[in-house]
Amino acid sequence: MNLRSKAGAKLAAFMLSCIAWALPQAHAQQAPFPSKPIRLVIPFPAGGPTDVLGRRIAQSLGESIGQPVIVDNKPGASGTIGSAEVARSAPDGYTLLFSNSDVFINVTGVVKKMPYDPMHDFAPVSLLARYGVAMMARPDLRTAAGLPDVLKAIKDNPGKISYGSWGPATYPHLIGEALGQRAGAPLVHVPYRGAAPALQDLLGGNIDIAFLGTAVAAGYAQKGQVKLLAVTGERRDPLAPDVPTFAEQGMADPLVRMSPWIGIAAPAKTPDAVVRKLQQALVGALATAEVRRTLRDLSMESVGSTPEEFGTQLRKDFPLMTSLIRAAGVVPE
Repeated sequence: MNLRSKAGAKLAAFMLSCIAWALPQAHAQQAPFPSKPIRLVIPFPAGGPTDVLGRRIAQSLGESIGQPVIVDNKPGASGTIGSAEVARSAPDGYTLLFSNSDVFINVTGVVKKMPYDPMHDFAPVSLLARYGVAMMARPDLRTAAGLPDVLKAIKDNPGKISYGSWGPATYPHLIGEALGQRAGAPLVHVPYRGAAPALQDLLGGNIDIAFLGTAVAAGYAQKGQVKLLAVTGERRDPLAPDVPTFAEQGMADPLVRMSPWIGIAAPAKTPDAVVRKLQQALVGALATAEVRRTLRDLSMESVGSTPEEFGTQLRKDFPLMTSLIRAAGVVPE
């Protein structure tokens, strides 16, 4: 082969390599995000308040962003199973975590070997909602008419009053530990894989006390299936105006005055443009009549923050909840 032929062959090979590189780049430019369905991982069982809102958000987000958003419930290990799966996913915006402050923050106080770093392995997208929590008791728990009665029952029956939480380190777990400290006697902690199974065992008479979003709990109280004893937050819930707050009944700890929240995050290193597009679509979803109705039914307050505001909330709450977990005497396992 002469020099001219060799040079031509090399040029042809170079041009082919350029074409091979350019084709996927051109395809990527032709297929802006999102170009396929998005998976929304909810680290709780189906049926609980977080799941109900998540499914409503998924439908509205899909309509807003132009691709189906598929809910994937991945409960277990205090929410770390589903969360870890999202943290390990490709940072392309097609796998998102829909969860609450328990899983984003609290769980780090009880799990020694976390499968992910909640402060560094996620890209905050938007803080979606805040909500109040009601403490409920079985109707036949005669000693329970309010918080003082519950504290007396705990003190008079050490190690016999049981309460269900949504899992270790979840908000109800911390409230239960705080109740035991205040009463000077322990309760029996029964951790579940979310709010729904804890509620079912309360309705079945298998536990004495449980916790649920105030609006949903009020519905069961109206049917006479549970007794509402106290609500968290700074003020009474409009959907349960006759139920006093913990603070009104003498328990003004920061733990029961705060409001848990729900947000969406993507894997760390997800492109900023993708995060922004998701956030804008979520704000649009929150404004729809269907989502507003669901939030109202669940007694949740709509937020719709920017990624920066969500990140600020995480950095603010992390040291606060860590100190509250330690104060409650919760030991990492």
